[in-house]
Amino acid sequence: MAQSIEDYRLTTQIRSQGDAVERLLGAPEPVEIAAETLASADIVYTVGTGTSTNAARTAGYMLRAAGLRAAEWAAHDFVCYGPDLRSADAVLVFSHSGQKQFSVDAIARSTAAGAPTVWIAGQDATGPDATVMLRTVPRETSAAFTVSHTGAMTLTARIADHIRPGAVGDLAALPGAVRSAIATERQAGELARRWQGFGAMVGIGAGPHEVSAHEVAIKVNEAARLRAKGYAAEQFLHGPQAQMQPGDPMLVFAGPGEALERTRIVARFGLDVGAPVCWIAPEHGPDGVDWIEVPDVGEQLAPTVEIIPAQWLACHLAALEGVDADNFRLDDPPFKQAFERYKL
Repeated sequence: MAQSIEDYRLTTQIRSQGDAVERLLGAPEPVEIAAETLASADIVYTVGTGTSTNAARTAGYMLRAAGLRAAEWAAHDFVCYGPDLRSADAVLVFSHSGQKQFSVDAIARSTAAGAPTVWIAGQDATGPDATVMLRTVPRETSAAFTVSHTGAMTLTARIADHIRPGAVGDLAALPGAVRSAIATERQAGELARRWQGFGAMVGIGAGPHEVSAHEVAIKVNEAARLRAKGYAAEQFLHGPQAQMQPGDPMLVFAGPGEALERTRIVARFGLDVGAPVCWIAPEHGPDGVDWIEVPDVGEQLAPTVEIIPAQWLACHLAALEGVDADNFRLDDPPFKQAFERYKL
């Protein structure tokens, strides 16, 4: 039975992102110290798990735009298969709760190597000591994290901007752009109603936009309990495109930049095979797409803005499916039993 999105704590969190981003741009966090710590490193490794992996991917792009050498790692792989750390390196770890075991282990591994660690975490996070800690927002009340993600990317943008002013764009424009993206809720709801009943969804993005493709997949998976997968645009064209079935939707993230034309090709492919395509971007995509327009804040800041319509889509799909978007499917006894057999 369908539910109302007003029943979800997720809805309140999505709506809070404009105020959170505005606050974090002026929050008295040790951004200058974090920037100096990372800027003095030979290589900065950005690390996270789940949604925080996507924050780490965005951080890699932002730090490279600021002139640093940066490489992204999933926390598990960083701990188990990671690079040979040196004291001249630095590690930027994202973990909202501070409780994910491999994110904690990543900090411990860095400390053991003598490499300084910058930790971006929630206001209530507890965990190992880091060289510098920046705090985002209170612990979220929905399992589908949203505002903590946009908050983490906002603080990362401040770090990059301190290293090289203007490197990631106009930070002052970000709160307004986020609020404009929040105002797309009606469009996302209409899209969810048209798309309801699909077999699988594909998210697509290129360059800095790729992170949004992976993030929408996580949100649709965990909030609506539906099948979704994110791909880099070029990777999609080299095999995964063969999976597409008529009626299975495609969510494409794009904006002005080097990858725009290639991303248009991917969207056109989706239309050609009978897939409904939603284009989330500052400018119109190919004829035939559903366009959710978001403000143009440049490619580095785009993931903080363009993901919000996708969050709304996941929220509305959950309501149409009649499932609890907030509880990570723990109301399903077999799933809960399986979930409790391992540690996150």
